[in-house]
This record gives sequence, structure tokens and C-alpha cells, in this order.
Amino acid sequence: MKKRIYITILSLVVLFWQSCEEEGRLDHIDFNAPAPQQVSQVSVKNTPGGAIIKYQLPDDEKLLYVKAEYEIRPGVIRECKASYYADSLTLDGFGKSSTYDVKVYSVGRNEKTSDPLTVQVNPQTAPVFLAAKGLNSAFGGVRVSFENEYETNLAIVLMTDTVGQGYWSTLQTFYTSASKGTFSYRGLDTIPGQYAVYLRDRWNNLSDTLEQTVKPMYEEFIPKKTYKEVHLPTDTYEPIEGRVQYAVKSAWDGIINDPNTMLATQSSSPIPQWFTIQLGVTIIPSRLKVFHRAGEGWIRGNVKKFELYGSMNPNPDGSWDSSWIPLGKFEAIPPSGGTGSSITQADKDYATMEGIDFDIEINEFAPDPFVPIRYIRFKTTETCDGPTVSGSVWINELSFWGQIQK
Repeated sequence: MKKRIYITILSLVVLFWQSCEEEGRLDHIDFNAPAPQQVSQVSVKNTPGGAIIKYQLPDDEKLLYVKAEYEIRPGVIRECKASYYADSLTLDGFGKSSTYDVKVYSVGRNEKTSDPLTVQVNPQTAPVFLAAKGLNSAFGGVRVSFENEYETNLAIVLMTDTVGQGYWSTLQTFYTSASKGTFSYRGLDTIPGQYAVYLRDRWNNLSDTLEQTVKPMYEEFIPKKTYKEVHLPTDTYEPIEGRVQYAVKSAWDGIINDPNTMLATQSSSPIPQWFTIQLGVTIIPSRLKVFHRAGEGWIRGNVKKFELYGSMNPNPDGSWDSSWIPLGKFEAIPPSGGTGSSITQADKDYATMEGIDFDIEINEFAPDPFVPIRYIRFKTTETCDGPTVSGSVWINELSFWGQIQK
């Protein structure tokens, strides 16, 4: 009997403890209480496309948060809030540099608002209007360049007028927050056409539109059936774990959706490291694509920085002599401009499914890259692991374009 009583009491205690834990704290809200007092001692700091309103909070225990309401353009109202732990509101989304009225409210725990305190702000020019853009011809298409000093989130909209009557259609929209970069649109005919580009921010503020006549340059895909692996004495070509599916030739097997069929060198190999391809045909190169390991873009052994060289007749001892012509020095950068955890799914799809595009251009490193070549040397100087003295290099697939010499 005593045992039953003990069990019953214990059960009641446990139930009581659980009910208290689930119920949590009860806050009493007085719905009849008046609204809190207004903020005071207001100051304004104008910023590009926005403003920071700083204030003194009222000494009012009913205060829950402070909010601002403002119109960024006719009919478009924005609102921002700050808790009673903060002493400022950050406004954004303005397009034109002008004077705007902002209504600031103190809001109580019962959601009653104070009378509005009207504050005037005069935002500086919005980043979308400060960003520079350019439009040029590219091999097989057109190239858009941009500079985005404030690293704001931008949509770069590329359009074309196919009939020359002012009827524009969108070819592609690129999204980025990078400080600068280029994007290319391919698959266009090599005839002059009307193209245009404008920028859009996330508040739908639009830059002016740049219109230009562009003639894409001729190129063709270099078929891979004639590629051969060349083992020069200084090359790094031993696959990781000795597995044949990771040999150099896996970089042109046409498989891009399998993480276990790719080039992957020994993890103990020194960096920089390089390998050589015999194309089997003579070409004048124009660009290439590098595909990261399927499902694993921008991490670990995937290529980040590399140099490309070409030759008609390389020295058989594998030395870096005048038989190798510099074609370019490149760095793989996510389109969004993000790093680490800020890498987007679109960035990963670009690296693993679409392929990262690199145009061959005349520059200080490669003063004469448009020459006939039959051999290519790919030299990795850094992977996504960062600067290291050794490591495994991954390349899921390589593709080249140019002009095949008959």
C-alpha cells in the first residue's frame, strides 16, 4: 500500500514539473496601457542608398522596439525595426539622391505606437548607380564586365534586340555581390548584333542601360577524341591511390556528373604541379572550361588558381623553356563573389555542372597567346584548400575552344 502511495506521489510531482516546464514564463501585457514616449536626440548619417538614424531611447518600461516607415519611391513603402537594446535604425533601398521624410515610432509591448517623429534623410547615390559596366565581344558571344565598389547584391541583365527595332529580350541575368568581374554569354553567331546591359538591385532600382553593337568572335569546340596524355619527366600525373579512374585522362572523358571519375593526383605531390595534353590537332586557342568535382564545388582539391601554356614541340626533358608559350594566368571565382559558407547553390552548379569559363586574352603574363599549338600544359598553383606546399589536385573535366588549323 505504501509503495502504491509513493508511486502515485512521484507521478504527480513529475507531471507537475513537466506542466510547469511546458507552460514557460507568462508575461503580463497591459493592453490598456498608453503608447510609449517618442525617441529623442535624433541624428542622421547619410550613406550610399540609405541612412542611419541614431536616437536616445525613452525611459519607458512599456517600450518593445522602434520602427521607421519611409517611401523609397512613390507608392513603395519600406519598414525597418530595432529592438530596445539598440539605439539606431539602418535604412536602405533608396534610389535617387534626394530628401525623404521618415516617420519614426516607439512601439509598446501591447503594439501601441507613439505619435510619429518625422526625420529627414538625404541618402547618397545608391550603389547600383555607382557600379560601372561594360559590354564587349567575346569568343562565341558577348562579355559583360562590371565594377561594384560597395559589393552590393546586383542583378546584371543582358539583353538583345534581334530585329533592330528596339524590342529587347533578356538573354541572361547574372547575380553577384563581387567587387568586380566578367560574365560571358555564348552560342551566338559571328555577325554584328545589338546588345544591352543594365543593373538592378534588390529594391528594384535600375541603372541606366548601356547599348552597343557587338560582333562575337569565331571559335569552335575542340573535340576530345584525339587528346592524349603525355608524361614528360617533370609532370605530375600519378593518380591518387593508384586508381585508374583518377588518371589525368579522366579530365577529358566527357563525364562531369560522377565524383569518382576525374583527375586526382597524389596528396603528397608538391604544389605547384602540372600535366601535359597532346591535342592531336593544331589549334589557335580562345578559351577553356574547368569543371569542379561533382557535388563539391569550391572546396578541397578543386582548382582555384592555375596557369596555362601551349607548345608546338615541347622539350622532351620536361623543362620550362621557350618551347612553352604562356596562354594565361587564371583564378576561379564564384559568380556571387561569396566565400566559405556564403557560397551559393548557384555557385556550386556553375562550377560542377556548367563549368567555369576562362577567356584567353593578351596581357602582361601572356603577350602573344593566339598562336598555333598542339600541346597544352596545365599548371595548378593553388587549390580551394588554399596556399599549400603539397596536395591533391582535382579536375572533373576540361574543355577547350579555339580555331582548328587545317
